[in-house]
Amino acid sequence: SRPSWQSPGSAVASLAGMMSEAMSAAMVAVAEPAPATPSATPSATPSPLRRLRSKSQVVSHKYGGLAANAVSPAASIFSASTSASDEQGSPIDESVADDASAENEGSGTEMSTTPEVFAAAFELRALLPRVWKHFRSRVGASNAGMLVTPSLLEVQGWLGGLTGAAAKWGQVADVELAKALRAAAHLPPLHQRLGFRFQDPSDSGHWGAANLIGYTEKSIGEKRKHSDISWDMYEATFTIILKEDGSSVEVERSFRRNPFVARVEKRRRGDPEGPLARESMIVTAASRCKQALDPRKRIVVQKRTLDFLPAVVFRNPSGPQQWTMIYLHGLGSSALGNYADRPHYFFDGSIQLKVVVPTAPSREVSCFDGWWNKTSKGWNLTKFLSWYDYLSNHDGAKEDAIDWKSLAAVQRALHTLIEKEVQELGGRNHRIILGGKSQGCCTSLDAFLTYPKPLGGFVGVVGHLLSCTPVEGDGAQIGSPPPFFSH
Repeated sequence: SRPSWQSPGSAVASLAGMMSEAMSAAMVAVAEPAPATPSATPSATPSPLRRLRSKSQVVSHKYGGLAANAVSPAASIFSASTSASDEQGSPIDESVADDASAENEGSGTEMSTTPEVFAAAFELRALLPRVWKHFRSRVGASNAGMLVTPSLLEVQGWLGGLTGAAAKWGQVADVELAKALRAAAHLPPLHQRLGFRFQDPSDSGHWGAANLIGYTEKSIGEKRKHSDISWDMYEATFTIILKEDGSSVEVERSFRRNPFVARVEKRRRGDPEGPLARESMIVTAASRCKQALDPRKRIVVQKRTLDFLPAVVFRNPSGPQQWTMIYLHGLGSSALGNYADRPHYFFDGSIQLKVVVPTAPSREVSCFDGWWNKTSKGWNLTKFLSWYDYLSNHDGAKEDAIDWKSLAAVQRALHTLIEKEVQELGGRNHRIILGGKSQGCCTSLDAFLTYPKPLGGFVGVVGHLLSCTPVEGDGAQIGSPPPFFSH
């Protein structure tokens, strides 16, 4: 079934294929979220981006619904920690500079190889997608619109109309701009990941991997409970050439698609891998725990072991794991029901990533302690897959009161899971990313800020900081990349 856009559901917003330029900008500067308060009301279906009105809006790209400027949640954190995202170009390093210098020496072209020139070249190369997009309709184009040839003066005028640091290039002398552009032409081409494309991008199409162009699925393992899901990822490559007389430039865009494979592992109770955590917690609603003190109520307070199962684990089978992301679903959702067929929500092909999506415990919720279901064995109180117990339900208008003891149990279990993943990464706790949707966002942010060691980052969708979550100016996460929030 197709997700509802109006409910604060449970998906990462297809961050591997639907995030816009705002994500890259948010990872460069400290995020200033104005978070929508998640409602205690459960949603039956996931909602990628609450404020997008239809899927056709997301994929309404000139090239048949291609999602532009794609960055996955983990990749965006990775980009921030390595100084530049793919859309902005590769990070400046000595090896790239040396390669460009060697290429220049072989060509016989005079070009200064000072750090300032290379910095300018990288800065201008990062603007190539915007240059190409602007002049595609303004300047005579050839090769089906893949090549634009604006004059140097036109480029300089366009640069001068930009905001931010790039506007300075509209004020420099022609010679200086030509020198920087010539240096940019000697750098490797700029590659821009564009995500995936749906076979049916209309409102009637679904969000699962089976609706992706290039989709294939192959079951693996003894009981065929795991599978390799493949789909096509799109990439644009931009090159620039400055004419010998310096009068004009050529910016060319080429376009290709590459298959990407993600391994999907479905973990259930009784599997040889065992539980993801073992934490005892009370699953009876706090409101009923108080009533249980009266023996006339005949209320039994129930305890369960929180194991985070069933769970879904995504991997890139093509290489060794480099990063791990732990992502929590929203209230009423589940790992198997809402994520098992959607690995494309998390991957863009930039890093070797493992994604762990656990399932919340089935528990009573205080604000719904009047919801009863009649069964063959009598009346039972409705239970929800919920990370903690809500004491109130303001339906998103303001923050709900919660039972902090139920949150503390999940916090301890998440810290245990983090420790396991840190060991799997050889002790590199800075390679662990936390994230979540709605209630899962609030829960994972609490675990992120209370974990005693620095982590790799946080990605939250439609969530906020809980009032009971401590924020310390000298906490362990003070040096982590700034949290990214999407609403």
